[in-house]
Amino acid sequence: MQIPGLAATMRQRPLFWLTIIALVPRLLATVFSGGYYAQDDHFLVIEAAQSWVDGFDYNDWLPWNQGANPVPTGHMMLYPGFHFLLFKLCAWLGFTSPVGKMVLVRLLHALWSLIVVRTGYRIALRLSNPDVAWRCGLFLALFFFMPFLSVRNLVEMVALPPLMLCAWWLVRDGDRPAAKAVFVAGLFAGLAIDLRFQTAFFGCGAGLALLLRKDVRGALLFGCGMLVPVVLVQAGIDLFIWGRPFAEMTEYVRYNLANSTTYFDQPWYNYLLVLGGIFIPPFSLAVMFGFFKRPKPLLVWLPVFSFLFFHSIFPNKQERFILTIVPLVLVLGYTAWEAFRERSRWWQRHQGLWRGVLFWTWGLNILLLVPLCFSFSKRERVEAMLMLRDRQVKGLIIEDTVDKDPPMLPLFYLGQWHITQQVLTDPSVDIRALAAQPAPAQRANVALFIGTDSLAGRVGRMQAALGPMQLIGTAEPGLLDRVMHWLNPVNRNVAITAYAIDPGSNSASR
Repeated sequence: MQIPGLAATMRQRPLFWLTIIALVPRLLATVFSGGYYAQDDHFLVIEAAQSWVDGFDYNDWLPWNQGANPVPTGHMMLYPGFHFLLFKLCAWLGFTSPVGKMVLVRLLHALWSLIVVRTGYRIALRLSNPDVAWRCGLFLALFFFMPFLSVRNLVEMVALPPLMLCAWWLVRDGDRPAAKAVFVAGLFAGLAIDLRFQTAFFGCGAGLALLLRKDVRGALLFGCGMLVPVVLVQAGIDLFIWGRPFAEMTEYVRYNLANSTTYFDQPWYNYLLVLGGIFIPPFSLAVMFGFFKRPKPLLVWLPVFSFLFFHSIFPNKQERFILTIVPLVLVLGYTAWEAFRERSRWWQRHQGLWRGVLFWTWGLNILLLVPLCFSFSKRERVEAMLMLRDRQVKGLIIEDTVDKDPPMLPLFYLGQWHITQQVLTDPSVDIRALAAQPAPAQRANVALFIGTDSLAGRVGRMQAALGPMQLIGTAEPGLLDRVMHWLNPVNRNVAITAYAIDPGSNSASR
């Protein structure tokens, strides 16, 4: 009896092997890709949750910490609330290492993200054939950005699995989904809304698609299913915290409408450029061609298009906002492209050209995938706080008189919340008077110097005002941060040097 080859074995159990293939880079990223990607994925999740566990409220989100007239801040509480429960369990078990806890968090996110790969394969198999579905699954498992982003605390990525499951339940029964399937799809769409409000446009697109197919009963079932988790979770949490339902959601909508151009105001085609780049051209052009050429199945295509359309016309555009539909764009676009290519006589005569496109895509993809799995993002900020973790920090003076744009410090790694943070960006400020502003017990005993430009002069100036200081250490940015800064200087990643201020020689404390 002939022993089957590895390729044949994988074809016999595609879901199992896709899961294993997807898990390997995600586990590497879990262990080696520390830090955080953007401000929101740390300060609106990790920082908030750990501070609640420690009896503090870092962002002042909770009404009992806001004073006489508390107001909602417009944040969906399910996701940070999950981290609060996780960190509470860690505290109960005596597990206090911030580095270890983040490895655990990344591991849970890595496992959660496997749903995207498995469900994406199932959808592709429904829309095409086993060979195309297998290749589509490989892309979802190994596209260079997927493992790195999948282990981050990005709510745009965390909302992906329920959206993928929603799409699957809409297509699993073919062109006419059963009533149960439509209702379950609505449940998953509602769960996605609990995680990220903007996914409501995906759900609205699905409801509209059902109405366009004259399936009023299905649209009602989908809508009811979508409302169940929104009412139970979102309204329930707000009722517990604020005494009224949908308090945070209402404020979220109001704030975003009032600040639609406060942060970014990009052109309408910005996300098309993002999609055109993230899938690696020219392969990305094939995916986008397939997506816009074949608006099928309508029950999945229209929700994805609705999400893309809303984000394209809304002025505030950040690249990560579109991540929520990237896997579905790939599945729909790639399966449609392969169907077109198989029917095209021109492409049948130029098979070598397409093989060359795939060779280029996978070659460049691997070159990007490997370093990303080992990339420590925002390394200097994390390590600066870890350097100080074993010290009793009373206060910090954050000196950034060069670029005048000091970063937010991730106090989660410091483990000390009740510290003063004084920012020094004006070189003409009287440092001695600045240091004397807090109460004596809270005056700064550590100075952080952001960047190395003119560092000796800046340190000398502070020593002249506060007395001798002792070097603690310097935290350097990682390779990814340096590359991002090189590509776009807006991504500021510079060394942070820490000095201990001697309170005994600090004339401001006497």
